[in-house]
Amino acid sequence: MNRIYSILFLVTIFLAGCSDEYLDRNSLTALADENFWTTEADAEMALAGCYSNLQSANIYDSDPWAGGTVRWDYMTDDGWVRWGWMQGGAMSRGEHSTTDDLVKYFWQNCYKSIVRCNRVIETVPTLGVEVISETNSKQIIAEAKFLRALVYNLMSMTFENAPLITKLQSVEEAETPVSQKSEIVNFILTDLESCVEDLAMPGDTEWGRATKGAGYALLARINLYNENWTEAASWSQKVIDLGYSLYPNFQDLFQNANEINDEVIFPVRFMRGPDEDGANFAGYWGTALKNYEEVLPNLANEYYCTDGKMIIESDLFNSAVPSKNRDPRFDASIVSKGSVWRGVPFDTYKKTRTGYAQRKYMEEDNSENHFDAEEDFYVFRLGEVLLMRAEALAESGASATEVFALINQLRDRESVQMPHVDQAEVDNHFGGSLVDMVRHERRIETAFEGLRYIDLKRWGILKERAIDYYMANERANNSKLSDRYWLGPQQLIWPIPQSEIDVNSELEQHSVWL
Repeated sequence: MNRIYSILFLVTIFLAGCSDEYLDRNSLTALADENFWTTEADAEMALAGCYSNLQSANIYDSDPWAGGTVRWDYMTDDGWVRWGWMQGGAMSRGEHSTTDDLVKYFWQNCYKSIVRCNRVIETVPTLGVEVISETNSKQIIAEAKFLRALVYNLMSMTFENAPLITKLQSVEEAETPVSQKSEIVNFILTDLESCVEDLAMPGDTEWGRATKGAGYALLARINLYNENWTEAASWSQKVIDLGYSLYPNFQDLFQNANEINDEVIFPVRFMRGPDEDGANFAGYWGTALKNYEEVLPNLANEYYCTDGKMIIESDLFNSAVPSKNRDPRFDASIVSKGSVWRGVPFDTYKKTRTGYAQRKYMEEDNSENHFDAEEDFYVFRLGEVLLMRAEALAESGASATEVFALINQLRDRESVQMPHVDQAEVDNHFGGSLVDMVRHERRIETAFEGLRYIDLKRWGILKERAIDYYMANERANNSKLSDRYWLGPQQLIWPIPQSEIDVNSELEQHSVWL
């Protein structure tokens, strides 16, 4: 105790002897607002910090421990998390709570992104034309608003109600209550619409930065997720009109050697190296495959044979080699029994419990550290935009002919070449439902792109597909898979992390979690 008092006494004497001038000197090693926001390069650096947080393992990356959006596919009828302790495992089983790590770290990283964006949005306009041109200032602000809207859209689809923080806060303002989902959605739509034209045209800025195409695509997705069909169709068309084109080879599209192409609209970039941030979501060990997240047979069975028929009705289906005579998107997305992995036929049944594993995005030919991968994660690409417009049109009762034309662009891809969709397919396979046909195509085109969980949730069939079907079929036929339970309304609204409620007296837990 005497030692502590002695130290405090010396510190007091030291501070008393310091002049005001000495105490006011700027740090030579730390960045602060007083010595940072002085050049356009500083503004660009701050914006880069907004982009970099998208690489978080709880947003657009993932690893065997943390669960970003790509992990969410494994909380659905597409996949199963092999290890019970992995983030997403408890939620998929209906065992999550207010202290769940997936919920906690997703919330924290989303607000980390939001605070960074708010700082850029609020500070850049104050720099003046002598520091940054009006055009560049508007573009930087628009990019930050795009990133903020991107994150808030994810929060609105998971937590639904959450604090809507749109400016920098003082300590006194830090405790903020939740806003309703409708308020969050209305804000990000209005905010993004007001600045989207300030974004650069595709090709007019560095690869990986948000462009008009990314802004239009996000507006399409937010409207689609909130059933604003006319607006979703309109914004999707604006993306299409910008001139993007489908990459010819579907499998090669998801390899790092080809990730800069005319189909990708907005990627989260990853680079391998000691001074870079490599991707973990494409990770696996040695020459094995990604067996800690396993593909469920239900997804595998959804891919047609090359005659356009389902596997239960096609004479072309070969159970010994499931990839044979199938829609090429099957083998491009899934490793199956008898298919080639790293140059040789692979027996997945010796390595997985379901018989199927993920191929899409996997860095198959590389022998370096697979948890420091080069693969970019595609947040938006033309293939999904075509499906967004198709869904919006189908839901709004548009003509089937226009919907078919959009789907057939995907099937006409050089490496796919599948039979065109027509009314007979809709009638025979989907009971005449144009919407169900589009949902089917969306599932097989975008598998493992972090979309399926929110799709099932917004369609109101998460229980039916991820729980009921799973237990009655996948679990019933494979005792090695874990059980899944339905928590009721708690399964549909993510709980506010208890750790956040503990430090914010204004936060109230969702009523379904009380």
